[in-house]
Amino acid sequence: MAKLPPTGVGYQCLDERGGTLPEIIASLGLKPLKRAAERKIRDRLGFALALWEEPYTAIQVNDVVRSLNLHAKHFDKVVSLGAITRQGFARSDELAVSGELVRALTSEPMIGTVDRTHAYLSEFCDRAGVIASGCRAAAGTLSAIKGKSGKSRYRWYDEFTAVLLVICNLNDIEPTVGLDPVSGKAVGTLSEIASAFERLLLPKMRSRKPPTMVKRLQRSLERLREKATEGNSVRAPDS
Repeated sequence: MAKLPPTGVGYQCLDERGGTLPEIIASLGLKPLKRAAERKIRDRLGFALALWEEPYTAIQVNDVVRSLNLHAKHFDKVVSLGAITRQGFARSDELAVSGELVRALTSEPMIGTVDRTHAYLSEFCDRAGVIASGCRAAAGTLSAIKGKSGKSRYRWYDEFTAVLLVICNLNDIEPTVGLDPVSGKAVGTLSEIASAFERLLLPKMRSRKPPTMVKRLQRSLERLREKATEGNSVRAPDS
């Protein structure tokens, strides 16, 4: 995939190692594309395929919440390092650890005195307390968020299907798609064209089995119809 510098739009070249676009058109017995038409088809496919994103394991909200709470506990321990600098009660072990830390920091050239050490450690622990509080606040906010469905993973296949419909229209073909109930093979004009055009996709983008391809096509056709209906309703004049 390449990024076009002026726009930042993704563009992916077709995988023509197993056959070029004109060769696939010819193998289907379709009309040869004129140069301008082929350029438009290539561009539409290139931009469509660039929408594909390789699957990855999503980070779960619960994991982030758990991590934030764990960090908050760690910062709580950091806050306890300043026990000797604060008024009030503190555990004997916290005071012992804090006292040893003060003694060590006092020997640092950039600090040098007990008073400066107390001030330095107190400010540091105050900041740690704020960060611990922030971690818990972030965890609480995330926990309260309800998940929402995202965009379709197959938005790129919708545009791929739209290109196939253009091919059908150029050849006066009625697009049909389905599965043979006996053989389980893909049937229909659109299925045949899609099977051939999927050879232009990267191997990992291709449908693994005919039923998968048919489901992809059917779902994309449904989304495209919904999109067209929405577009028509928006453009409809007021009566």
